[in-house]
Amino acid sequence: MKRSLAILIFALTTFPLANAQRLPEVASPENYKLTFAPDLEKASFEGDETISIRVLRSMSEITLNAVDIDFHEVTITSGGIAQTATVRAERDKEMVVLAVEKPLAAGPATVHITYTGILNNEMRGLYLGKDDQGRKYAASQFEATDARRAFPSFDEPAYKATFDITAIADKSQVAISNQKIISDTPGPGEKHTVRFATTAKISSYLAALVVGNFEYIEGEADGIPIRVYSTPGKKEMGKFALESAEHILGYYDKYFNIKYPYGKLDLIGLPDFSAGAMENVGCITFREVVLLIDEKQGSVDLKKEIASIISHEMAHQWFGDLVTMKWWDDIWLNEGFATWMSSKPLEKWKPEWNYDLDDVSGTGQTLSVDSLANTRPIHQAAESPAQIQELFDGIAYGKASSVLRMLEAYLGEETFRAGVNAYLQQHQYANATAEDFWDAQAWTSKKPVDQIMPTFVKQAGVPIIDVKLQCSGSSTTVTLDQRRYYYDREKFRSPNDVLWEVPLCMKSSTGSQKCELLTKRQATFTLPGCSTWVLANAGATGYYRVGYQPDAVRALAKDAESKLSPAERITLQTDIWASVRVGREPVGDYLALTQGLGSDRNRAVLEDVLGQLNYIGRYLVTDRDRESYRAWLRQYLTPILNDVGWNAKGAETDEQRTLRARLLTSLGYDARDPEALASARKIADKALENPNSVDADLAASAFGLAALSGGDAFYDKLMAALKNPKSPEEYYTYLFALTQFGDAKLLQRTLDYAISPDVREQDTVMLIARVMENPAGEKQAWAFVRSHWDAVQKSGGPFASAAIVNATESFCDADMRDQVVDFYTAHKIEAAERSYRQSIEGINNCVDLKSQQEPQLASWLGEHGASAGGK
Repeated sequence: MKRSLAILIFALTTFPLANAQRLPEVASPENYKLTFAPDLEKASFEGDETISIRVLRSMSEITLNAVDIDFHEVTITSGGIAQTATVRAERDKEMVVLAVEKPLAAGPATVHITYTGILNNEMRGLYLGKDDQGRKYAASQFEATDARRAFPSFDEPAYKATFDITAIADKSQVAISNQKIISDTPGPGEKHTVRFATTAKISSYLAALVVGNFEYIEGEADGIPIRVYSTPGKKEMGKFALESAEHILGYYDKYFNIKYPYGKLDLIGLPDFSAGAMENVGCITFREVVLLIDEKQGSVDLKKEIASIISHEMAHQWFGDLVTMKWWDDIWLNEGFATWMSSKPLEKWKPEWNYDLDDVSGTGQTLSVDSLANTRPIHQAAESPAQIQELFDGIAYGKASSVLRMLEAYLGEETFRAGVNAYLQQHQYANATAEDFWDAQAWTSKKPVDQIMPTFVKQAGVPIIDVKLQCSGSSTTVTLDQRRYYYDREKFRSPNDVLWEVPLCMKSSTGSQKCELLTKRQATFTLPGCSTWVLANAGATGYYRVGYQPDAVRALAKDAESKLSPAERITLQTDIWASVRVGREPVGDYLALTQGLGSDRNRAVLEDVLGQLNYIGRYLVTDRDRESYRAWLRQYLTPILNDVGWNAKGAETDEQRTLRARLLTSLGYDARDPEALASARKIADKALENPNSVDADLAASAFGLAALSGGDAFYDKLMAALKNPKSPEEYYTYLFALTQFGDAKLLQRTLDYAISPDVREQDTVMLIARVMENPAGEKQAWAFVRSHWDAVQKSGGPFASAAIVNATESFCDADMRDQVVDFYTAHKIEAAERSYRQSIEGINNCVDLKSQQEPQLASWLGEHGASAGGK
């Protein structure tokens, strides 16, 4: 599953484990025969189910998972004897106990159940959605623990079984499931009955069904038919997704040495969908905005996201679907692997998009999460549905991906691939653990993977490797010292005994390189030549921070553009900022590095720098120094934008288009450059008049800037445009621009609009969260959340309420922190406990950073800002 268009929920605490919520190990399923008859008008469905099971020992009760199921008849047949079962609900455990009078013998048995279920509005289980024209549809979202809302089941990943699914639908509707259609017959009545082929052995959370008005375009790769489905009128916007899927499937067939195993592949865009996408076997579902795009007019950003998400979900077809974790505590291996893997086919297909650099930037973002005291180990125990839900966070996706990238660099690409394929071959159509994976890697590589990985997987946090140099004659002695890094300065300075086994590569100013495995607290190595600096993350593949001495920082800043790769420049600025965060370096050292990168025109490098400059401007600049900082920014950014140009210069790369949009935002928002703001308003007006006349990447930036000082007239134009967008992307460009206004009255309109029936529930929380992250609206939005909590927490599906909790981390104020503590103490969200703890810690860290670096920044601006003068 991919989280998208929502804030990844990063968090941690030690769970009180509820073992009683696991099914008793007394029987296992072999096959489900399921018939669903949805009634879209009544928001319900009739279900008929036969489960072929194997009873492991003689007993009189079978326990299944079930939620919101109204049981009609239950019959259990064993040894040729059919018995009517009584049903006892254990609602707190989301289970039912089916009891019979005579004990069932060990061996084969069948459970037949007729029942009624709810097509809920929570975007979980089998739920009810609606397209732009008001046409209703039913769709499934079973991960992690919601198959039980659609059919009574052994709803745990280790209970793999085959599925025979049948759908009874209105004549005008199509039905889509995991396998191909094997029959489509008229009846009963005015309906038609669609039967699907038997699936391979899969876990319950990977079964799928969609019923409604959909149309498709189709293609194929390696003999596998591929269809992209949309609601009526949008199928042509599936062309880019289809092309992406064709390239990706061909790549994966070769990489994994196992041909795509499920016969067909459907990608379905759904208007109502809580997550970004879901890897159901052969039937991947998406939020339509991350599947459908106007191929000619769509933004580069969205094309990259669509391709990445498709690649992620298709990687799951092998890693997660073909081989599935035994329990949810290893979900990180599924999600981390798919996140890591997703860039590989895209780098081959679209090398100009620099996915490899985006991966490096992604590691930097994950390091921020992992620098909190309230992070968690990659492997985290979980038992209850709420605890399991919390595992789908930035650690499972980002940290796991980054650690795998580091491991691949250590072992070598082909050796790592051999380990992956050995693991898949050994466990296909079955379940496995993380230990199985790294044992396979250790066996194929003959390297101590099984010793390295536990240090990154089973303990929380991230190491910082301090580098000290001593030049002597014609060589440089490098001393490396590791410890756990925290944003919290007191924790960072306190002794800690956490130790990692860190594969790392060093690169010196003289050009020499050396790779080592750091297994001790401190180790010393020798490099040839007398070096002014040694980069301790050569290649930028490591998952750790690096601390440099001040003279090395200055030397690195001078040599960064000429001697470091773009990836290394990204990690260097991330590492220097980490030293600023804990008071080792003044913020001026970071700004000096950015000046050293003044000639850099690499989109990914500048993107990271611009993000950090935005943070400095928002949180560390005092009102007294604000204009001085903006003047310095204008001086720094204007030459870069002049090189890129306000308008395209003939043929240009997608990276240049994207960089122009980023620079426009930074110049307009962070530097308040009058020319940038005026240009943004002209671009926004032009885009509103004719969306096809403006580059989509630039338009998204321009709308946000135009909203800064926009009034009622501009707001009303956006609202009018929302009623007739030409694509999902265009709709969200207008929608999210509503959150960027500086006028409190207009932001209130946005907040009120967010909880109105005119906004899809999946978008409610994102609108409110974005207003909360707007400095002009943070207090207003936070007050709105508290006064409308019942409406807010019920919107958007299982991920949404935690996203609101996570958005409070954007606060950097002790009074607002106290309000957050008071409110969430009284309004606990079980599935967002870690998000809450991390948000409070994040606020505290920001308040501390502000207190320590504000004077440093003021001093630096006194020396450097005045010379900028201003425009």
